[in-house]
Amino acid sequence: MKKEKIEVMAKRTCFNIKDSGINYVLSLIVPFVASLALIVVLMFLAMASGNNFREFVQTEFVEVVNLLFTPTVFFFIYFIYCKKTHVQVFKASEINFKLNWIKVLAVVLIGVTSVFLISPMISLIDYGFSCLGYNPANDLPYVMDNAWRLIIGIVSMAILPAICEELLFRGLIFKGLQEKFNPHVAIVLSAAMFTLLHGSLQQTVYQFILGMLLGYAMHYGKSIVYPMLLHFVNNLVVVINSFIYTIKGLDVNVDPVYTTAWDYIGPFVWFVLAAAIIVGTIFILRYIDGKTKAANTEQGLTSDSPSKTSAEVFESEKPAKKGKKEVKNEEIIEPEVSIIEEEVNTETKTLTHQDKMYVWGSMALAAFLWLTNTIMQFFGI
Repeated sequence: MKKEKIEVMAKRTCFNIKDSGINYVLSLIVPFVASLALIVVLMFLAMASGNNFREFVQTEFVEVVNLLFTPTVFFFIYFIYCKKTHVQVFKASEINFKLNWIKVLAVVLIGVTSVFLISPMISLIDYGFSCLGYNPANDLPYVMDNAWRLIIGIVSMAILPAICEELLFRGLIFKGLQEKFNPHVAIVLSAAMFTLLHGSLQQTVYQFILGMLLGYAMHYGKSIVYPMLLHFVNNLVVVINSFIYTIKGLDVNVDPVYTTAWDYIGPFVWFVLAAAIIVGTIFILRYIDGKTKAANTEQGLTSDSPSKTSAEVFESEKPAKKGKKEVKNEEIIEPEVSIIEEEVNTETKTLTHQDKMYVWGSMALAAFLWLTNTIMQFFGI
């Protein structure tokens, strides 16, 4: 009897440092390259329709395409990478729709609090930047002056970014960083990456705070739906505020007036209140997560075993079914199935030289791009 060896690649159920670094670099480069390709396509469309290119890019069609473009690119980066590297996305990114209603209310509260109570402090910081000559526009890239445009704005600036950005940043990059970093350190690093990606000094403080909150929503929520919901609520409030400003004919770029002592003290008061509410809410998430872990431990369902073997990080532990026996020259050939498993070191948290290259190298590239973009904004280039 002869045995024919068939190799079957098992799907991974977790990400690693390499995945985080590669995808972060892709998130920095691919949208830029894809935008250049988009410009070429739009030029051909303008010529084919007999329109001037400058006028064509100001049409509502192109405006909507631009809004949908970057989140869609992020989604394809995530999806194609997971497909190519044989990742089981639902387990690796903790895509779980079984939600706890208290956690849902908690992340909604965090989202609303961060927008309304932290924004005054951000406005004060922006005022400080403007005194130094740095004053980029605050308005959204899409004017919403009717119900139809509001729906488009909600879909393109609230729903789509919440899904696509969270799959990439919390579902992949943050989860990969957890391979070697303490969860809290991974949250800080992923928040810094999230901030640098936006490439603007003006958005630095708030985006970092938001990135931290999204990381904790993912860590204690144990489902990517929670940071998606938090991201959606945050963006939704901003979109609706912009819509209200537009309907009322108000200019969102008008600088706030700082004339009294309260104008300077008030933002700090609201910020402290926001911090108290948010920290308290995160502790509620942590408490619920702890209770869930304890319950799962009692039932023998916990996934936080002290040490994982390399076989445990793969979904397919069972060999594939043996195929039918083949008869050839009166010899029976029986397939022998073996699963190719990728070596995963989960016993040590020490960063290798390669790990450092992926993490610090990708962040150095992002910092360079952030600094370049900030300088260009400062000088109005």
